[in-house]
Amino acid sequence: MELNTFIDFLSPDTLAIGLFVVVILLLGVFTLGKEKYPYFARKHLLTKTEVAFYKTLLKICAQSFPDVGIAMQVRLGDIINCSDSDWHKGFGPKISAKHIDFVLFDQETTEILLCIELDDSSHNRPDRKRRDKFINKAMIAANAPLLRISTKNMSNQKVITRQVSALIL
Repeated sequence: MELNTFIDFLSPDTLAIGLFVVVILLLGVFTLGKEKYPYFARKHLLTKTEVAFYKTLLKICAQSFPDVGIAMQVRLGDIINCSDSDWHKGFGPKISAKHIDFVLFDQETTEILLCIELDDSSHNRPDRKRRDKFINKAMIAANAPLLRISTKNMSNQKVITRQVSALIL
């Protein structure tokens, strides 16, 4: 290639087109094969009703159970478990996809003391009744304590303190 032909080849138009092609190729390399995820951030961990109950639980624990911590939205699979073979038979996924509203635990040892499900009117739906029945049976089978509290009674500190005391002391 002669020098004049090479210089003509490097004209501003050719350079601009070449740069454009390089940028497009680089964009393709960096975006090709990258999965797009449909996720978005949730603003709150708890519903307004659950927050109100959480505040009640905080007061109860501060007054009556100072060594007890409160965990929120704990995966059922972190509370109860099954053998690997039972997990692969389908029992594992049933507990890994569900959560318990609140778990009371010993702050020093992290021993699980009591699981609490806050039941609102949605628990009257057939799908929620099936879910609740499964959780009740699974918790009994695992010998894990579960307390269900109706949202109607969630602000009654005396009643809740009595119920919690009966199960963790």
